[in-house]
Amino acid sequence: MERFVGFTWGAGGGAALPPSEDEVLRYLAHLRVLGRAPRSMRRELAAVSFFCKALGFPDPCRGFIPRRAVEGWARLAPPPADRRRPISLSILRRLLGVLPDCCRSPFEARLFHTAFTLAFFGALRVGELVAGSRDDPSGRALSFSDVSWSPKQVSITIRRSKTNQRGRGVTLCLRASRRGSVCPVRAVGAYLGIRPPLQGPFLIHRDHSPLTRYQFASLLRACLEAARLPPAEFGTHSFRIGAATEAASIGLPDKTIMAIGRWRSGAFRSYIRPSGGSSH
Repeated sequence: MERFVGFTWGAGGGAALPPSEDEVLRYLAHLRVLGRAPRSMRRELAAVSFFCKALGFPDPCRGFIPRRAVEGWARLAPPPADRRRPISLSILRRLLGVLPDCCRSPFEARLFHTAFTLAFFGALRVGELVAGSRDDPSGRALSFSDVSWSPKQVSITIRRSKTNQRGRGVTLCLRASRRGSVCPVRAVGAYLGIRPPLQGPFLIHRDHSPLTRYQFASLLRACLEAARLPPAEFGTHSFRIGAATEAASIGLPDKTIMAIGRWRSGAFRSYIRPSGGSSH
């Protein structure tokens, strides 16, 4: 509110009370010239609105024009840059290497090894892979019946996703890797060897409860710390970002990258980071 009063004085209009809608609009235009973000403008409006209500004055910020002006500027503003780093293949190896030290049991280590490996090689959103909570009724998590395994490949069916709300599923085929220490087929095969033979969510703990989004994110942070990587620079979506970045770094064509991540437009380009292959 002090900034608004200072502006009205500086504009030569004094600090007449109550403030008018015209003064509010001039102030918003001033903030836009200064490059203030729409979110910051809304905070300024809220301060002026609260001040007027507290003194029993009419609220000059409730009008159609002030609100629509900020909404319009918000639509024109570029979206904030996504600064999450990719989990590249080299970083994935480091995370898998510290898993035994971050998990309570060999079963848990195998469970998260499978979850992290599928998230990367399947370019999966975390909501396509694990349950939202222990009692998640949505059924969006990867189910046991969605997974088909053979020594040469593992097929997983994504029934619903952020861009596929009607349940028109898509099946991903991840092939075995003969070279390298990380392979989604070997990971799933090893997990199936210890997983209880139950229907329901595919990724479950030994007590049959589902692996949840919170648990996935929490252990990811623990592994990043153990691997001496800054947790604040990564997120669960970093696996999907890493898949796109890694694919681009080895020269795969755009059409192939779009198929890997099930992108239908050029939006996949925003996932590609110039330093994705670095493990530092």
